[in-house]
Amino acid sequence: MEIPLEKIVLLAALAGEVLLKNGGETRRVEETMEHMARACGAAGVESFVIPTGVFLTVSDASGQSLTMIRRVRDRTINLDRIAKVNELSRRLVERRIDPGSAKAILLRISKERSGFSLPTSIAASGAIGATTAVLQAGGFFEIGAAFVAAGAVRYIAHVVSRLQGTPVAYEFLGGAVVAVIGSVLYYYWPHLGRDSIIIGGIMPLVPGMAITNALRDFIVGDLVSGLSRGMEALLTAVAVAMGVFIVLATVL
Repeated sequence: MEIPLEKIVLLAALAGEVLLKNGGETRRVEETMEHMARACGAAGVESFVIPTGVFLTVSDASGQSLTMIRRVRDRTINLDRIAKVNELSRRLVERRIDPGSAKAILLRISKERSGFSLPTSIAASGAIGATTAVLQAGGFFEIGAAFVAAGAVRYIAHVVSRLQGTPVAYEFLGGAVVAVIGSVLYYYWPHLGRDSIIIGGIMPLVPGMAITNALRDFIVGDLVSGLSRGMEALLTAVAVAMGVFIVLATVL
């Protein structure tokens, strides 16, 4: 049974949108859309992906084509959703699922609530800060303080997201709060390593995924996406640094 181009482009573009929103790199998004569209019967597929949008054109054997654009405004990191979309794509290519069922599953993936609870996320963020303090040769109290500071960063992210704030606001406030915690503890207990506490506290803010994806995009030749992701990572680093700098400059 021949599948209409409208259904093919809707399915493939939706898959690309879900991947891009959840941190998928450019090449992965383009390849997934192409594989899914061809598995549904498209004779030709052209895709172009940048961090803020998905552009997809599919055509049939007669030469008719259809183009769709999906604007992506909100992005996060959710490897669980990326893995689920990849598995769905493989099942579709291997004919283990039909396009109609694939779309229903894809819609469920895009809307399902995933991730960990807030207390678990705070604890995980704190663990990142604590282990970073260990690498900075911090003592027991520095490790505990870094745990608290990094946990506070995760809570700030939760509050800012609930208030519909921008990521830059969260990153700036996170850096400032970590610097305040480190400075206050250092004021009352001068023997503590303030640098270890601050470095450990801001570690959850480091844009590691953005930097990795930017480098991968550059390596494979996706220069526009690589530059965009690189600037996003740079903006994050500047926001965190400014938050820490303003507090330390005020204290000192």
